[in-house]
Amino acid sequence: MKLSKLFMMLICLSLICIASIPVVSAADSADSKIRVVQATAEQVEKINQLWGSDITIGDYMERVHPEQLVGVSDEVIKEMHQRKMHWPDENKMPAEQAQPDSILATLTVDGDLTIYSNRINFGSYASCSQSASYIYVESFLKNTADSTVGSTSGSTSGSYVSCSNNVAWPPTGYYHVHSWGYTITPSTEGSDHSASKYFSG
Repeated sequence: MKLSKLFMMLICLSLICIASIPVVSAADSADSKIRVVQATAEQVEKINQLWGSDITIGDYMERVHPEQLVGVSDEVIKEMHQRKMHWPDENKMPAEQAQPDSILATLTVDGDLTIYSNRINFGSYASCSQSASYIYVESFLKNTADSTVGSTSGSTSGSYVSCSNNVAWPPTGYYHVHSWGYTITPSTEGSDHSASKYFSG
Protein backbone atom coordinates (compact mmCIF):
# COMPACT_ATOMS: atom_id res chain seq x y z
CA MET A 1 0.00 0.00 0.00
CA LYS A 2 2.80 2.41 0.97
CA LEU A 3 4.73 1.53 -2.19
CA SER A 4 1.76 2.30 -4.44
CA LYS A 5 1.24 5.69 -2.73
CA LEU A 6 4.94 6.49 -3.15
CA PHE A 7 4.76 5.45 -6.81
CA MET A 8 1.73 7.69 -7.39
CA MET A 9 3.50 10.62 -5.69
CA LEU A 10 6.55 10.15 -7.93
CA ILE A 11 4.33 10.12 -11.04
CA CYS A 12 2.57 13.33 -9.91
CA LEU A 13 5.88 15.07 -9.19
CA SER A 14 7.22 14.01 -12.59
CA LEU A 15 4.15 15.43 -14.33
CA ILE A 16 4.50 18.72 -12.43
CA CYS A 17 8.18 18.97 -13.43
CA ILE A 18 7.35 18.26 -17.08
CA ALA A 19 4.57 20.89 -17.02
CA SER A 20 7.04 23.54 -15.81
CA ILE A 21 9.34 23.09 -18.82
CA PRO A 22 8.65 25.59 -21.63
CA VAL A 23 7.18 23.79 -24.60
CA VAL A 24 8.44 24.93 -27.98
CA SER A 25 7.42 23.00 -31.05
CA ALA A 26 8.45 23.73 -34.60
CA ALA A 27 6.80 21.99 -37.54
CA ASP A 28 8.36 22.51 -40.95
CA SER A 29 6.10 22.83 -43.96
CA ALA A 30 7.06 23.54 -47.55
CA ASP A 31 7.71 27.25 -46.98
CA SER A 32 7.33 28.04 -43.28
CA LYS A 33 8.12 26.99 -39.75
CA ILE A 34 5.35 26.98 -37.16
CA ARG A 35 6.46 27.92 -33.64
CA VAL A 36 4.08 27.18 -30.76
CA VAL A 37 5.16 28.11 -27.23
CA GLN A 38 3.48 27.43 -23.89
CA ALA A 39 4.73 30.12 -21.51
CA THR A 40 6.60 29.22 -18.34
CA ALA A 41 5.72 30.69 -14.94
CA GLU A 42 8.60 33.16 -15.41
CA GLN A 43 7.25 34.28 -18.78
CA VAL A 44 3.74 34.72 -17.30
CA GLU A 45 5.27 36.88 -14.55
CA LYS A 46 7.02 39.04 -17.19
CA ILE A 47 3.72 39.44 -19.06
CA ASN A 48 2.04 40.74 -15.90
CA GLN A 49 4.95 43.10 -15.19
CA LEU A 50 4.89 44.56 -18.71
CA TRP A 51 1.10 44.63 -19.22
CA GLY A 52 -0.04 48.10 -20.27
CA SER A 53 3.49 49.52 -20.54
CA ASP A 54 4.58 51.77 -23.40
CA ILE A 55 6.85 49.44 -25.39
CA THR A 56 7.19 48.22 -28.95
CA ILE A 57 6.14 44.81 -30.22
CA GLY A 58 9.84 44.05 -30.70
CA ASP A 59 10.61 44.90 -27.06
CA TYR A 60 7.81 42.62 -25.90
CA MET A 61 8.89 39.73 -28.12
CA GLU A 62 12.53 39.97 -27.06
CA ARG A 63 11.74 40.23 -23.34
CA VAL A 64 8.96 37.62 -23.14
CA HIS A 65 9.14 35.32 -26.17
CA PRO A 66 12.67 35.37 -27.66
CA GLU A 67 12.12 31.78 -28.82
CA GLN A 68 9.48 33.11 -31.24
CA LEU A 69 12.20 35.14 -33.00
CA VAL A 70 14.54 32.26 -33.81
CA GLY A 71 15.04 32.17 -37.57
CA VAL A 72 13.00 35.35 -38.15
CA SER A 73 14.59 37.78 -40.61
CA ASP A 74 16.25 41.02 -39.49
CA GLU A 75 13.74 42.98 -41.62
CA VAL A 76 10.77 41.50 -39.75
CA ILE A 77 12.38 42.10 -36.34
CA LYS A 78 13.20 45.70 -37.37
CA GLU A 79 9.52 46.33 -38.14
CA MET A 80 8.52 44.80 -34.79
CA HIS A 81 10.67 47.47 -33.11
CA GLN A 82 8.93 50.20 -35.11
CA ARG A 83 5.44 49.14 -34.02
CA LYS A 84 3.91 50.18 -30.69
CA MET A 85 2.56 47.37 -28.52
CA HIS A 86 -1.24 47.60 -28.33
CA TRP A 87 -2.36 45.55 -25.35
CA PRO A 88 -5.52 43.49 -25.96
CA ASP A 89 -7.64 45.44 -23.46
CA GLU A 90 -6.87 48.83 -25.04
CA ASN A 91 -10.26 49.63 -26.57
CA LYS A 92 -9.12 53.16 -27.41
CA MET A 93 -6.92 51.97 -30.27
CA PRO A 94 -8.01 53.76 -33.47
CA ALA A 95 -8.96 51.53 -36.41
CA GLU A 96 -6.21 53.01 -38.60
CA GLN A 97 -3.57 51.96 -36.04
CA ALA A 98 -4.95 48.44 -35.96
CA GLN A 99 -3.90 48.19 -39.64
CA PRO A 100 -0.86 50.50 -39.80
CA ASP A 101 0.38 49.80 -43.31
CA SER A 102 -2.44 48.13 -45.20
CA ILE A 103 -6.06 48.94 -45.88
CA LEU A 104 -6.41 45.81 -47.99
CA ALA A 105 -5.44 43.14 -45.48
CA THR A 106 -7.60 42.38 -42.46
CA LEU A 107 -6.75 40.24 -39.45
CA THR A 108 -9.35 38.23 -37.54
CA VAL A 109 -8.31 37.26 -34.01
CA ASP A 110 -10.43 35.09 -31.72
CA GLY A 111 -10.00 32.97 -28.61
CA ASP A 112 -11.93 31.01 -26.02
CA LEU A 113 -11.61 28.63 -23.09
CA THR A 114 -13.13 25.30 -22.10
CA ILE A 115 -13.66 24.36 -18.46
CA TYR A 116 -12.92 20.81 -17.32
CA SER A 117 -13.12 19.34 -13.82
CA ASN A 118 -9.38 19.67 -13.21
CA ARG A 119 -8.13 22.23 -15.75
CA ILE A 120 -8.88 25.06 -18.14
CA ASN A 121 -8.02 24.62 -21.80
CA PHE A 122 -7.61 27.91 -23.68
CA GLY A 123 -6.41 29.04 -27.07
CA SER A 124 -6.56 31.62 -29.84
CA TYR A 125 -6.14 31.93 -33.58
CA ALA A 126 -5.30 34.68 -36.06
CA SER A 127 -6.45 34.59 -39.68
CA CYS A 128 -5.32 37.16 -42.26
CA SER A 129 -7.03 37.91 -45.56
CA GLN A 130 -3.59 37.97 -47.20
CA SER A 131 -0.53 35.78 -46.81
CA ALA A 132 2.00 37.50 -44.53
CA SER A 133 5.74 37.14 -44.13
CA TYR A 134 5.08 36.79 -40.37
CA ILE A 135 1.83 36.09 -38.50
CA TYR A 136 1.65 35.87 -34.70
CA VAL A 137 -1.07 35.15 -32.15
CA GLU A 138 -0.98 35.02 -28.35
CA SER A 139 -3.61 33.74 -25.96
CA PHE A 140 -3.67 35.12 -22.40
CA LEU A 141 -5.77 33.30 -19.78
CA LYS A 142 -6.96 35.97 -17.33
CA ASN A 143 -8.58 35.76 -13.88
CA THR A 144 -11.19 38.13 -12.44
CA ALA A 145 -8.43 40.56 -11.42
CA ASP A 146 -7.39 40.66 -15.11
CA SER A 147 -4.05 39.10 -14.21
CA THR A 148 -2.52 36.60 -16.65
CA VAL A 149 -2.39 33.07 -15.22
CA GLY A 150 -1.38 31.28 -18.42
CA SER A 151 -0.20 32.11 -21.93
CA THR A 152 0.53 30.41 -25.22
CA SER A 153 1.67 31.81 -28.56
CA GLY A 154 2.14 30.74 -32.15
CA SER A 155 3.89 32.22 -35.18
CA THR A 156 4.65 31.34 -38.78
CA SER A 157 4.49 32.82 -42.27
CA GLY A 158 1.24 32.58 -44.21
CA SER A 159 -2.33 33.53 -43.39
CA TYR A 160 -3.27 31.45 -40.33
CA VAL A 161 -1.79 30.47 -36.98
CA SER A 162 -3.23 29.08 -33.73
CA CYS A 163 -2.08 28.10 -30.26
CA SER A 164 -3.52 26.38 -27.18
CA ASN A 165 -2.54 25.49 -23.64
CA ASN A 166 -3.89 24.11 -20.34
CA VAL A 167 -3.74 25.42 -16.78
CA ALA A 168 -4.31 22.65 -14.26
CA TRP A 169 -6.18 23.27 -11.00
CA PRO A 170 -6.31 27.08 -11.03
CA PRO A 171 -8.06 28.75 -8.07
CA THR A 172 -11.86 28.72 -8.14
CA GLY A 173 -13.29 31.70 -9.99
CA TYR A 174 -14.12 33.30 -13.32
CA TYR A 175 -11.65 33.24 -16.21
CA HIS A 176 -11.56 34.75 -19.69
CA VAL A 177 -9.19 34.88 -22.65
CA HIS A 178 -7.56 37.93 -24.19
CA SER A 179 -6.31 37.17 -27.69
CA TRP A 180 -3.86 39.37 -29.57
CA GLY A 181 -2.30 38.96 -33.00
CA TYR A 182 -0.41 40.83 -35.69
CA THR A 183 1.12 40.34 -39.12
CA ILE A 184 4.11 41.86 -40.84
CA THR A 185 4.14 42.48 -44.60
CA PRO A 186 1.29 43.24 -44.76
CA SER A 187 1.02 44.93 -41.36
CA THR A 188 -2.21 44.30 -39.49
CA GLU A 189 -3.18 43.88 -35.86
CA GLY A 190 -6.21 42.66 -33.93
CA SER A 191 -7.43 41.51 -30.53
CA ASP A 192 -10.39 39.79 -28.90
CA HIS A 193 -11.82 39.44 -25.39
CA SER A 194 -13.80 36.26 -24.68
CA ALA A 195 -16.73 35.82 -22.32
CA SER A 196 -15.94 34.79 -18.74
CA LYS A 197 -16.49 31.20 -17.57
CA TYR A 198 -16.49 29.80 -14.04
CA PHE A 199 -14.04 27.17 -12.81
CA SER A 200 -15.42 25.48 -9.71
CA GLY A 201 -12.34 23.46 -8.85
